[in-house]
Amino acid sequence: MLSKEQVQIYNALGLKEKAFISFVGAGGKSTLFNRLAEELLLKNKRIILTTTTKMFAWQLAPFMKKGRLVEDHDEETIRKFIKKYFSVKSKTGRLAVIREKIEDNGEEKVSGPSPDWLDKWWKEKLADYFLVEADGAAGRPVKAPASHEPVIPLSTTDLIGVIGIDALGLSLQEENVFRSEIFSQLTGLKLGEKIGIEALSLLICHPEGLFKGTPLNCLRHLFINKVEDSKDLKKAEELAFQVLKICHRKISGIIIGAAGQSEVVAEVIKEEKTL
Repeated sequence: MLSKEQVQIYNALGLKEKAFISFVGAGGKSTLFNRLAEELLLKNKRIILTTTTKMFAWQLAPFMKKGRLVEDHDEETIRKFIKKYFSVKSKTGRLAVIREKIEDNGEEKVSGPSPDWLDKWWKEKLADYFLVEADGAAGRPVKAPASHEPVIPLSTTDLIGVIGIDALGLSLQEENVFRSEIFSQLTGLKLGEKIGIEALSLLICHPEGLFKGTPLNCLRHLFINKVEDSKDLKKAEELAFQVLKICHRKISGIIIGAAGQSEVVAEVIKEEKTL
């Protein structure tokens, strides 16, 4: 259980009292999603957790410790359950929402509600915080989005793009990069070449890259993950400043850290900071 001093991601993001938060990218996205969900429990708010794509069924386990799961194909049935659940829970707690459980290449996964449903529930103020996994990455440290990805609800107020610093130095091939050919097209890096700062920054800042499909008036936050020592931190800072240099104020802030550690946030870099 986290203490009130450990709401590190919440504070680093500068979230408002109500927010619709979607996660895209790779390299620890689910771990970060889970950690923020834990932090939000301390805020005594109504929290809905879901996905607009598919996620592994086991990823729901952390939510069930202090929450509930609702599964149904019918939007109105889920909507009524949400209203009743938060009424009984004195308007606080967290609720995981899915449409169905499915088999995908021998793995049990869950699919979530459509973005339209989520947009409707947000407008109706059914919860204070919506946390949505809007992208899949097959466990890789970095990915490039396909034409149908990501699936970001229009109501998203804060979009968190995640990338693993451990992608640096890896060769550009599918076992390291999800949708490696698209990564190559977006960055100009050839298949088999080593991934460097320039390639990652181009992926992050490209209109069809990490933040592809960002809704209007939505804040973009970059989380550079898996930063666990001073060497990682130096690399992450180099990447962060390169991103700020070429993204031209399109990113609200950059968080450097390790979502799986007790001390999640190592540094927060804003646009005005320079080398």
